[in-house]
Amino acid sequence: DKYTSDFLNKINLKYIVLCENLYVSGMGAGGIPNHKMKTIIINTNFDEYILGRIIHHELFHIVNENYKTYFNKNIWTKFNNSKFNYAECSTCTDKLDLSLLNNGDGFITEYSMSTASEDMAEVFSILMVDKQKIQDKALKDPILNKKILFIKKNILKIDENFKFN
Repeated sequence: DKYTSDFLNKINLKYIVLCENLYVSGMGAGGIPNHKMKTIIINTNFDEYILGRIIHHELFHIVNENYKTYFNKNIWTKFNNSKFNYAECSTCTDKLDLSLLNNGDGFITEYSMSTASEDMAEVFSILMVDKQKIQDKALKDPILNKKILFIKKNILKIDENFKFN
């Protein structure tokens, strides 16, 4: 009920597949987007809070794939401390923890430190399930604040009536 059918059409999402015990390349996974099939696959083996984050996270990957010019990774990367570098891929790192960080220097979870697209998806997912918490963190974290504003601004370019949380 957080997304209008108009928004889902604009981002080109057609299917949501719910499953249990999802594995991708031998690793347990919360979800995975399949851009070609216009589908997100969601592992339901999580509590309600994490499940919500997974759904919004994977949905954002569909957004990102269809609106790459709005969610430019090079612009996003420049928000970070100049000494920070993302990994080549999300599975090329051991940064997998989804717990919210207390002082993340621009990052909301350890997993958000893996790649720019995962970082964007993590920020979006927290905006959708716990907007107040991420905004409170952003008051003390100017990098995170820039990332939130970037996500909001560009989602509103897709759908000016979009509501966060």
